Amino acid sequence: MVAMMFSIVTDVVLRNLGTQSSSHIFTFNEYFLFLIPLLGAPLLVREKGHIYVEAPLMQFPENIRLKLIKLILVICVLTCAILTWFSFDIALTDYLQNELDIRSLDMPRWMLTSFMPLSFLLMGTEFLRFLIIGEDPYQRADGKIASH
Repeated sequence: MVAMMFSIVTDVVLRNLGTQSSSHIFTFNEYFLFLIPLLGAPLLVREKGHIYVEAPLMQFPENIRLKLIKLILVICVLTCAILTWFSFDIALTDYLQNELDIRSLDMPRWMLTSFMPLSFLLMGTEFLRFLIIGEDPYQRADGKIASH
């Protein structure tokens, strides 16, 4: 992200000085904007930094709330499994058909799309971990609610 910031600042400065910057700067920044959320999402789930709305959940008694949390975790695991499967199919198809992302440079598309199944698999694994060990995905270790 720091490299992105410096490349954008460099691009703006060069344009304001009347010179042309590299056309690859914009392309690489687009790639990084795609990859950063994919690479950060599993850690965000692990650290309980994901966003949720707690008000509806807190309206229920504790025993029902715990069952609802388990149901939510099952839905999260299944959603991540489905997204892993479909994104793996996309990445594999891109690889087998030698698809290219044509911009300022020709880049094999599978190099980008292969991060999707990895990200969804890791997120699903984290949600499954919460489900198996019975950990509340909304409660931090210090007892405070993780995020809102």
